[in-house]
Amino acid sequence: MKFVRGSVFKPEKDYYKYAGAVLLVGAIQFFMAITFAETQFPGYNVARNSLSTLGGSVPLVEPSAMVFNTGVILFGLLGLLAVYLILKSGGCRLFSTCLAISSLGAIGVGLFPQYTGDTHLFFALTTFLFGSLATIFSYRLGLNIPMVIVSMVLGISSLILIIVLLVVGASPATNPIMAYLGVGGNERMLAYPVILYLVALGGYLTSRGQDWVKIRFTKGYF
Repeated sequence: MKFVRGSVFKPEKDYYKYAGAVLLVGAIQFFMAITFAETQFPGYNVARNSLSTLGGSVPLVEPSAMVFNTGVILFGLLGLLAVYLILKSGGCRLFSTCLAISSLGAIGVGLFPQYTGDTHLFFALTTFLFGSLATIFSYRLGLNIPMVIVSMVLGISSLILIIVLLVVGASPATNPIMAYLGVGGNERMLAYPVILYLVALGGYLTSRGQDWVKIRFTKGYF
């Protein structure tokens, strides 16, 4: 496997389309898993309760916990697969490294739910931090200007919230954003920009390379 700086637009083997499809499936299924898990958790409040509460409350609420933890683990595994395909296509190592670390963090979030305490917090912070960095550094994949702007806006906004959280803490008494949005609202403002951007990036990458449908029509295969 040959790695290069930046991104190759015409690599010998183009797996961008497959990587894009994997990102699409991974991000969408996780978003749907969150939505479904919320509906199965009696009394759940998106402002007061964190996303991790869905998978690690004490006592566990099923099937919410199983759906959320399975969804986040699958999200991480598919993220790692996408990284492999992007690197195999000559994609940027900086972006790929950040996405890989974030994906490993997501797997850790599912394997070590909220009730595990500091271990869970470590993996959750890893996922958020490197997910926002991956969003920012995705411009090195050779994106067009509109996608670069979107990546910067979403990635930097998520990163700022993480920095504020690390500097002033998670207490509503010291963190005005936490006081205004609540624990769950603040966490969603961290996570959703990255998740939704991966959906957009997945769609963008699926347009890379030759389109077999177009080839078949133009070359008379039908």
